[in-house]
Amino acid sequence: MTADKAPDTNPTSAPTPLAPGEGKRTSTGEFAPVAAVGFVFLILRIFAVSGYDWETAFAVSTTLSLSDGLALVFGSLMAGHVLVQILLIIVLPLLIATFLWSSSGHRATVLLATTLGSVTLIALTVSFKIWWLPLATAAVFGVFALTRALPVKHWLRRGFGVAMAGVGGVTAVAVLIVAAFIQTPWVPHEAIMTTHGPVSGYVLSVDSGYLNVLTDEHEFVILNSSDVISRK
Repeated sequence: MTADKAPDTNPTSAPTPLAPGEGKRTSTGEFAPVAAVGFVFLILRIFAVSGYDWETAFAVSTTLSLSDGLALVFGSLMAGHVLVQILLIIVLPLLIATFLWSSSGHRATVLLATTLGSVTLIALTVSFKIWWLPLATAAVFGVFALTRALPVKHWLRRGFGVAMAGVGGVTAVAVLIVAAFIQTPWVPHEAIMTTHGPVSGYVLSVDSGYLNVLTDEHEFVILNSSDVISRK
């Protein structure tokens, strides 16, 4: 008679159940820095367009709503497209290199940043007919490819590896530089003729009966709609 097989009591043979919400930690942990950068970007943009004046910044902040997020980001990029071009030439090739060659390249944040950078590159090239921009970006990527071909212990390759490992921080710094140094608001410039004379500036919002305008001198003024004759 064959003896019965003893039950397997090895605790390592059974999969360990995940704690509630554990499967979502990685995704949440990746997007938390994106949210933090987005918040700082918003604050810096408000202060930058206000000339870093506290009272003006407070007034500008009252004109914003949740629906203005996309317009604020895209408008800021378009308003400061020269600075964006310079930063994009460096940052986008680094993002692509990280995506292709780094073990962390397929993180959600890297994929998101690479996609946004590529779309921004295409939009700038088509909008302003700056055909040299993708060529310059490709040239920088070529330099990165040559750097990667160097011996592993070469100081340039090691520095390049550090840059890829910290690509999230590099991208965040580039975005915040745009937010802090571009003082042009995210809406088109307008020449407003009123019954009291001309006003040159940016209409941040239009509410019932009045317009919130940031002038070229970074002053916040409220115009009654009944006083506005034309807007160009």
